[in-house]
Amino acid sequence: MNSRGCNVSEDPQTICPSSSQLSAIDDLLLKLPIDLIVEIFSRLPLKSISRCRCVSKRWASFLRRSDFTELFLTKSLSHPKLLFACRTQRELLFFSSPQLQHPDENLSTITADHHIGRPQELVSVICNPSTRQCFPLPKMNIDPLVKKSTPVRSFLGYDPLEKQHKVLAMIKRYDTVVDHQVLTLRGSGNLTWRKAECGIPHFPPNPDSICIGGVLYSAARASAGGYMIVCFDLRSEKYSFVKFTEREKYFATLINFQGKLASLMAHPNPLFISGTSTSFEMWILRDPEKHGWYPRIFKLPPTWKDVVGGEELLFRGVTATNEFVLSCNCKSSSEPFHVYYYNFIKETITRVEIQGMGAFERGSIVGIFPNHGADVKLV
Repeated sequence: MNSRGCNVSEDPQTICPSSSQLSAIDDLLLKLPIDLIVEIFSRLPLKSISRCRCVSKRWASFLRRSDFTELFLTKSLSHPKLLFACRTQRELLFFSSPQLQHPDENLSTITADHHIGRPQELVSVICNPSTRQCFPLPKMNIDPLVKKSTPVRSFLGYDPLEKQHKVLAMIKRYDTVVDHQVLTLRGSGNLTWRKAECGIPHFPPNPDSICIGGVLYSAARASAGGYMIVCFDLRSEKYSFVKFTEREKYFATLINFQGKLASLMAHPNPLFISGTSTSFEMWILRDPEKHGWYPRIFKLPPTWKDVVGGEELLFRGVTATNEFVLSCNCKSSSEPFHVYYYNFIKETITRVEIQGMGAFERGSIVGIFPNHGADVKLV
């Protein structure tokens, strides 16, 4: 299959082969059973899918089929990766690397693949590193009374029942969120914002959120006082709230722990964990309606200090193989970038150096998202 130099980052429906070649290639799709074609394409690497979209309009249309994109994502999640989002002064860069799959793996270095770079912009932009799609979000309908205010928080989530991605945006006035709007990312038609009602006034939530089972979670302070978890159901587009029992949990890291919301916090500083730390605690949301949290304490092994050294690490999430993923927040050009895996069952700590990230400038902010799968569905 020869793409004849077709640029995969451009229009995926660009026709590169000659007319006779194109006819023969399209005939091949018509002769084979659909299930077989889906299975064949699902076994291709991600870059090959991008090239196949350049072969013909028929191939590009076939690769938009929901049964294919869902199967490709499912297979990709069986070999999850770490997704890196690096924000420099000029642009946003996306990389990915294989994720540690077995606690006994003895890996010291892994090479990261570059996906896409995007110039920093003043408008909100949606990017899919797998398809290299990037597009700005439409302007919001803002009330004239708050026209001078700007959306201070935007959150992206996925509704697994409706199989739709949605964006939740909040607008503030005098440090209080006064407007909530939702946008559904559809494959066709105009994208328009719509209002969402919120019953409890609150300050803008923390920028770090997590989506679990179609619900967006983020920590915030109520305008009347106290700390809470803001919960937004993407399907019903309704809010609910879960109370915090301690102020320190407001600064904790929210993660998906075995399908439930959990809050991770180290001691003595809840913002990060270091080589001098001896333990950290996790609070699992057991009953959202009754605001019930279940505590769990993790004691770090003696080898922790030797492996981590002087680095200050952030919690990034947990893998399906019971590995907490940690890393520093910034990339220093003079030092290697490391990711740490702490297995809380075997109490082992593994440090992996991530190579191939030379484009990361000194002081660049690095976001890491574990359990990443390639979603090749075009928006």
